[in-house]
Amino acid sequence: MEKDKIYGIHCDVENCVHNQNGSECTAGRIQVCSTCSDPNCCDETVCKTFKACDSCH
Repeated sequence: MEKDKIYGIHCDVENCVHNQNGSECTAGRIQVCSTCSDPNCCDETVCKTFKACDSCH
């Protein structure tokens, strides 16, 4: 059975187990949070779903 996938999520973090084809996130759900205390800041976010993959690119 294929795991659930959210379509349309693009990510360029190639050393993540959820990365497919260098740009597609295959996680069934993602959690993203801001690392900036300014509520208008959109440049500093972290994907908490990230899991390192030692054998990835």
